[in-house]
Amino acid sequence: MTSEFTLPDVGEGLESAEIIEWLVSEGEVVQRDQPLVEILTDKSQTQLPSPVSGTVTRLRFGVGDIAEVGQVLVEFDGGRATTASSDEPRPEPASPGPAGKPAVTPTRPKAAPVVRRRALEAGVDLATVTGTGPGGRITNADLDHVLTKRTPSDEPAMSPAPPGPKPPHQPPGGLGWMEPGVHPLRGIRRVTAEAMTRSWRIPHINATDEADATELLAARARIRQRDPVAAADLTPLAFFVMAVAASLRKFPLMNASIDTDSGTITVHEPVNIGIAVASAEGLSVPVIGDADRRHLFDLAAEIRRLSDAVRDRSVATAELRGGTATISNYGSLGGRFASPIIRSPEVVIVGFGAIRPRPFVVDGEIAARPTLPVAIAADHRLIDGDLLTAFQGDVISRLTDPVSLLAR
Repeated sequence: MTSEFTLPDVGEGLESAEIIEWLVSEGEVVQRDQPLVEILTDKSQTQLPSPVSGTVTRLRFGVGDIAEVGQVLVEFDGGRATTASSDEPRPEPASPGPAGKPAVTPTRPKAAPVVRRRALEAGVDLATVTGTGPGGRITNADLDHVLTKRTPSDEPAMSPAPPGPKPPHQPPGGLGWMEPGVHPLRGIRRVTAEAMTRSWRIPHINATDEADATELLAARARIRQRDPVAAADLTPLAFFVMAVAASLRKFPLMNASIDTDSGTITVHEPVNIGIAVASAEGLSVPVIGDADRRHLFDLAAEIRRLSDAVRDRSVATAELRGGTATISNYGSLGGRFASPIIRSPEVVIVGFGAIRPRPFVVDGEIAARPTLPVAIAADHRLIDGDLLTAFQGDVISRLTDPVSLLAR
């Protein structure tokens, strides 16, 4: 008895998906619901479970290939739609050991490509790492735990560098690094490129300003001093989300989407704010649902949880969908002003720069104050300058008066 597993539509309007990593190999016996493959769509990265128990006889696509919905991904022999408990997997063939010693059963640790690459660069054997992810999968956090416990003697030996000037570019694996040559457009970079192409077609209208962040920083310091445990994850981003969420509720048209093909405008009831999170693989935007109904500590904890989930690749598909507006906290990277690009089909994105001491007029006098740059982009097909200016002013007023923001 043979069976096939085709690429399902795991997202709204999914047409294709990229094969990121096979979690099984040909000849391997799998159980029903065992993860088979990790795929990347234009919505998210996710694992697909096996619909049957049986032996994998053929993997139809290679890593980096693009599969269309309905195409066969895996062929099975003896596939039966049974529960995992009714079909115990057969062990992989054991490799013969030395005389007098038991044979060794080879296994391949489960880990995402980014984790494997980091482990290779650090000289860590993943077989020695205990995975805490789903199904024993090794996460970035697991690898970090191993690396922090290493002593200098554990570091891989390095050959002395030849004399001469240092290269002008980043070292391999660093920010902006890529080997010279032609590379396939794959992974999150491919998804980002396609999403930015769609977004760039939107006619953007922009507004920039700076806010006096004195009271914001003071409020954060007082809260952390009064309750250091509950406020352990409290960063300015939590205040940003709270302020933007309240302003979106005040100006519902900013919490909308436009569809020119159908000739409709949808004003969304929930306020779901996406936060841009950078990882080793690229940029992802997890979504904080009902952000306008959450309290400050709840927002801070959710921001931390989602950011960690993006970076260790455990973020759920559902947590990357349903956004109605986006925040880009590029100030965490040291930037001041930027021109954020709207995430289609949303109509607004709010960017926050780094809080730094800068000249600011206070009571008619110039003083050094911690200032917060704010840069907003909106869809000019729906949002005009008067609304954008009012929205920006409302966000800034809430951040400069955090007491009223917290007292809502």
